[in-house]
Amino acid sequence: MNNRGREEAEYKVKKEREVKMKIKINGSIAKLGIGLIALSAAFAASADTLDDLRKKGYATVAVANEPPYSDIKADGYVTGAAPDVARAVMAKLGVPEIDAKVIMYGAMIPALQARRVDMATSGLYIKPKRCESIIYSEPDLCGAEAFAVAVGNPLNIMTYEDIAANPDALMTTCAGCAEEAYALERGVKPSQIKVFTDPPSGIKMLQQGRVNVFALSGLGTQDLLRKTNDPNLELVMPVTGVPMGCAGAAFNANDTAFRDAYDAALKELKDSGEFAKIIEPYGFSAAATLAVKRDDFCPGN
Repeated sequence: MNNRGREEAEYKVKKEREVKMKIKINGSIAKLGIGLIALSAAFAASADTLDDLRKKGYATVAVANEPPYSDIKADGYVTGAAPDVARAVMAKLGVPEIDAKVIMYGAMIPALQARRVDMATSGLYIKPKRCESIIYSEPDLCGAEAFAVAVGNPLNIMTYEDIAANPDALMTTCAGCAEEAYALERGVKPSQIKVFTDPPSGIKMLQQGRVNVFALSGLGTQDLLRKTNDPNLELVMPVTGVPMGCAGAAFNANDTAFRDAYDAALKELKDSGEFAKIIEPYGFSAAATLAVKRDDFCPGN
C-alpha cells in the first residue's frame, strides 16, 4: 500500500472512531436526561399529592378490619381510632373525605408503592424493615400485645418463646402483621403459624381447637373476645418480652411533602386535646402515644 492509501485508511478509521464516540456520548446524555426526568417526576409526585387530593376532595386510605383500630360498619362506613384520626387530620389539610379500602396488612405496603392508595391508617406498626419501603407519620396509636387462649391456659402460653419451646403448640395471626414477625424472631417455626383471613376466623380456629393461641394487638384481641363472648376463652395481656407497638399513618416513600404536612396537622390535633378525645373512647392511651416519636422506631424515616 502506498503512502496515500495508508493515509486514506487511517483517516477512515479515525472518522469511524469519532462517530462511535459521538453515539456513545449522545446515548449517555439521553440516559442522563431520562434519569433526571424520572427523578423530577418523583419529586413532583411528592409535592403534588396533597394538592391533587384537595382537588378531588378525598383520599383513598388502606384499612384493615381490626377493631378498635378500624371497624367497618354494616352500611360500609369505616370508623375506628385510626380512620377517625386520619379524617380529622385530613380535614385540617383541606381534604374533607376519606375513601377506605380494606386491605390485608401484608398487602398495604405494595398498595402504597403502586399508588393504589394514598395512605394507610389502620394500626400498621412502625418497624425498621417497613421503613425501608415506606415513610410514616409521627405515632398515632400505641398499645400492648395480647394472646387469646383456651380458658385456664392449658399450655401455659405467656410468651412467644413458650410457643417456640413447645413443638406441638400452634398459633394463628395475620399474614405480614407485627405478631407474625414477633413470633418468627423469637423462634416460633413457620409450621407452627396458621394464618387467618380475618380476626373472627382466627378466633373460630381457636374455638375449634385447630390452634392453641390467637395473637394480635392487645385492644384488638380484647375487643374480639368481648364481642365473641365465649366463656371458654381467656385473654393473656400483655405478652411478656414484646415491646409496646406504635402505629402511624403510612405513605409512599416519595410523598415526603404530604407526610410532613400530615405531621404538622397531627401535632395541632394532639396539642389541642382533640386527639385524646378521638382515641381514648376506643381504649387507647393518648399519653402513651404522646410519649414516643417516630425516630424511636425508625430514625431518619
